[in-house]
Amino acid sequence: MYVIRRLLQVFFTLAPRVIAYREFRQRILKNKPVNEKEMEEEAKKLVDALIKLGPTFIKFGQILSVRPDIMPDAYIRELARLQDDVPPAPFSDVKKIIEEEMGDELKILDEKPISSASLGQVYLGEYKGRLVAVKVNRPRIKEIVSEDIQVMRKLLPFLRLVFDESFLEIIKVFMDEFSRRIFEEMDYVKEAFYLSKIKEELSDYPSLRIPAVIKATKRVLIMEYIRGYKVTSEEAKKIIDSKILAYRVFRLFMYMLLSKEYFHADPHPGNIAVDKEGNLILYDFGMCGRIDEKTRSLLLRAYVAMVRMDADSLVRVLDELGAIQPFADRVVLAKGLKLFMQSMQGIEIEELELQDFLKLADQVFFKFPLRMPSKLVLPFRMINVLDGTCREIDSSFDFVKASISFLEEEGYTTKVVIEQAREILDNLWNRFRNFLLAYPQQREIIQVKSSSVKDYLTQITLILAIIIYAFTKNIIITFLIVILALTFYTTNNKK
Repeated sequence: MYVIRRLLQVFFTLAPRVIAYREFRQRILKNKPVNEKEMEEEAKKLVDALIKLGPTFIKFGQILSVRPDIMPDAYIRELARLQDDVPPAPFSDVKKIIEEEMGDELKILDEKPISSASLGQVYLGEYKGRLVAVKVNRPRIKEIVSEDIQVMRKLLPFLRLVFDESFLEIIKVFMDEFSRRIFEEMDYVKEAFYLSKIKEELSDYPSLRIPAVIKATKRVLIMEYIRGYKVTSEEAKKIIDSKILAYRVFRLFMYMLLSKEYFHADPHPGNIAVDKEGNLILYDFGMCGRIDEKTRSLLLRAYVAMVRMDADSLVRVLDELGAIQPFADRVVLAKGLKLFMQSMQGIEIEELELQDFLKLADQVFFKFPLRMPSKLVLPFRMINVLDGTCREIDSSFDFVKASISFLEEEGYTTKVVIEQAREILDNLWNRFRNFLLAYPQQREIIQVKSSSVKDYLTQITLILAIIIYAFTKNIIITFLIVILALTFYTTNNKK
């Protein structure tokens, strides 16, 4: 009976918002004029509706805020403002969970939580004589989320009445990703794993403190308690100059994203603090991600392509990332992106704000046959939230300028150039290898008696180039040998 009541509540709350969104979407895709003010007002109504429906829908909106392939820019901006702060659940209900998971080993020192969010609450406690931070699931939160996701899936078929099949497929994939992610965030064994991994990877990072995991179950996480001042507080700015502090926060999170396997994906001010000695402190590892070396390299190449306004390279990178719909014509897409990028021409990259880039990205994903791959959702969200946090610390903070300096300082720009050169060389290998394999069939008669070593110098040299690169990965030496092989080939053809 509850599910039916909840289903009706969700339907009548969201139906007007979905229909209004459909109208804006169709006008944008058909390049018809849209009243921006009306769309912003409607986006605010959607955010209010999600807040009214509770924690599952708040989380749904937060993840939706980094899906520019689904939502237009005005909606993205409003959804990004969704806050996770909610009134705490009664301690008597929370205490039952702690006792079930920890018995009498854990003592809560203050029934008022340090922080309270939609999925969990944090308390100050004592464990085996040690001061600790205790994170606890909100009472019945898994049951509430499960019921809400069940309601969402029951309502999904109704979208066929207002949207096309391709959009419906995108929503289905998004729902699967959202369902997986929200249950991961409630699993504190998983959070303890991410916390430990990031702490290990950043063990040599200067002036940084990360709490140690003491004990974890599915519903309760006990961590080392590290006291600090919220990174946007006046106390923090008295310890570290705001400009320096903003850049340090920026650098830490970008370093994680571009250099390490695991990264913290929720850099809002409540999750970052400063201690009395000026060290940064990281809290709350419920939303973390993992990024492999190949994806990291492709992200860097996409950034360079956007900076250079190189639509062809951008399309190739997006294709490798799985961001282009299978049915899309890559040549037409590249031409469309070139025209789209002309709006940015004549502007020095240093003069652009991050919001300019994000707006461009939002519009590109929404208007063209692109989709946001699941592996990019958390990196995209992290960058968006990080920009807001750094600006809150220092209102003059410029994300794009900081990014350019950081990329150059860490040598990432050079790395992208080397990766591109390696890709070109890989393509050359494949062509030369195919040439060698096809060479015997290209001659009807091979005169073995009249052949000499010179006739095979090209092939021998190319094979040597492949072997050298396979063992040394030295692009310069390999490239010189390839040039030598081409010289032999040209000389033989002239004879």
